[in-house]
Amino acid sequence: MNNEEKKLFIKKLIGSGLVVLAVIALAYLVMHLLGWSDLTQDELREFIASKGALAPIIYIVISFLQVTLVPLPAWMTILVGNYLFGFWRAFLYAYVGILAGAMFAFALGKWLGRKFVNWLVGSKERVDEWLKKLKGRENILLFFMFLLPIFPDDLLCALSGLLPMSWAFFFFMQLITRATSVLGTLVFMSGDVIPFSGWGIPVLIGVAILLLFAFVFCFKYSDKINAWITGIGDKILRRKPSDDNKTNKNK
Repeated sequence: MNNEEKKLFIKKLIGSGLVVLAVIALAYLVMHLLGWSDLTQDELREFIASKGALAPIIYIVISFLQVTLVPLPAWMTILVGNYLFGFWRAFLYAYVGILAGAMFAFALGKWLGRKFVNWLVGSKERVDEWLKKLKGRENILLFFMFLLPIFPDDLLCALSGLLPMSWAFFFFMQLITRATSVLGTLVFMSGDVIPFSGWGIPVLIGVAILLLFAFVFCFKYSDKINAWITGIGDKILRRKPSDDNKTNKNK
């Protein structure tokens, strides 16, 4: 990473932090003006439940936009859902919204092509760099990156549309990774299942270390794992080999 990329990364990191703080402040202001800030968590959930399907629909739409147009971290919307709806309802609503948003962002990448992805990423050079890193091992790297709520969802989904990846395989990958990432966020980041004190601290540290080692392992042996995952996906989806594979066999 050169100096320009470092500066861009720092700017985006600061920008993302400011967006998060602004959203939290705005949410608190709205709740205060509506008199919701004085409600306990149980009272707030009861109030939301009394509104029927309106609140879940709004939350699903926000989760959808988070993957496509609104620069909000996935973990943030998931944790807000946990506070408002409880563990399993937050999982369901976030899963539906994020899954729909991922497919829509993938479609934009497929339909609008490089110009749209270049605009979304910010530069043609960065897109070329991403495509170079993913070439030949996109399945395993994207699979692992979608598992973690720290990578830019909109970028990865749109970028996937430029790769030789079928709709069926992308949808199959999203079904698994999104369910895992949403559930993992609720389990490890909410503090309800694993506390941020006592025995929870070494558990969280251990999980973080395991994830780091897993990512390094997957990156090192990405070619072999990528071929293995592709084979499983082809068998499950019962689709024909890609044109690229056919071309390679004929060479």
